[in-house]
Amino acid sequence: MSARQDRPLRIDIAGGSIGGLTAAVLLHELGHDVHVFERSSAALKDRGAGIVVLPITERYVTQRGGALGEAVDGASDVALTLTNYEYIDRFGNTANSVATYNRLGSWNTLYRALLEAFPHDRYHLSHAVTMVAQTEDQVTLTFADGKHHECDLLVAADGMSSTVRKIVSPHTTIDYAGYIAWRGTIQEGDLSPAAARAFADAVVYQVLDHSHILAYAIPGDDNSTKPGRRALNWVWYRNATLAEYKDIMVDRDGLQRFATMPPGFAQARFVDELRSEASSVLARAFADTVLACEEPFAQAIFDMSADRFVHGRIVLMGDAATVVRPHAAAGSAKACADAWALRDHLEVGDSLNAALGAWEAQQIELAQTVAARSRRMGDSAQKNATMKVGDPEWRFGLFGP
Repeated sequence: MSARQDRPLRIDIAGGSIGGLTAAVLLHELGHDVHVFERSSAALKDRGAGIVVLPITERYVTQRGGALGEAVDGASDVALTLTNYEYIDRFGNTANSVATYNRLGSWNTLYRALLEAFPHDRYHLSHAVTMVAQTEDQVTLTFADGKHHECDLLVAADGMSSTVRKIVSPHTTIDYAGYIAWRGTIQEGDLSPAAARAFADAVVYQVLDHSHILAYAIPGDDNSTKPGRRALNWVWYRNATLAEYKDIMVDRDGLQRFATMPPGFAQARFVDELRSEASSVLARAFADTVLACEEPFAQAIFDMSADRFVHGRIVLMGDAATVVRPHAAAGSAKACADAWALRDHLEVGDSLNAALGAWEAQQIELAQTVAARSRRMGDSAQKNATMKVGDPEWRFGLFGP
């Protein structure tokens, strides 16, 4: 808590995913009165998703004396390190390999690690924010059940479809980027021998015609990082017109979805098409992995950036403020960076307004930089077909390759 605050701030956080939880943990430990309100009725679970663990993503754990991927005080491993960053050609031959020592983890296990660090009685499920009103002194949240909660500061970490953003930046548009990421996971023990060898110790890419695919190991179902007990996360970016995107996002029950088609809900015809093309254009290791995945799922790629992140006592962070394409693997890292910067500015700020103003200027600049880079990467691969094997810009990072 800042020495210039005469009392702890009452801080509400809308959205309890990785970014919101990071902010909650940091601000709670700073001495503020923090509550998290999550719309879901159960603890979150992003099935089948791997995550690149950049330094800012694991900073909280590191500063507590451990690191993700190290079992500290009996805790489970939640990340692993892969030595190389590789490209293979259609025949499975290595076209380029560089030692980068990328850290990879599971979204689920990172989320759980943060959740365990925050008081359970302050993490409120089934609390969808439907309305927000503010005065000069406070913010009032209204939930779907009609109940209210008052705070001094509202941090909106409620994702790309943020309810709160409509108040802070009402004219923000969400633009479909023209392609979809098909994804899936498979347990390492179920991989073909070719795939097991290819993906043993590397993040691996194959560049295709107006498309690309990558795969990397992540902790397995039991959070194990040991070879043979890990899982493999694959992501195949495939172009789709706006009409095709809308068609793909109609699930097996006829429900039109917006951003994500969860595992097991994609129409069989689209899964069959994916598998058929995998057999014809992918290297054997990639093809075997896609074919063996029982429930691939799809995530549409979008561009979105709010024109401001602060309005009065309301703050946007993470995907609620700016959505970046996933190619730099910086989405979760950006949300965590927003949380750490907010913590730092609130700790030393002369006033709440001054702290939020300084935070906004800093984080808008970061968001614009990483969003521009991720757009260049995506356009080079999917739109212009100029993605080059071994291009150093195609390495993960929040502040650059």
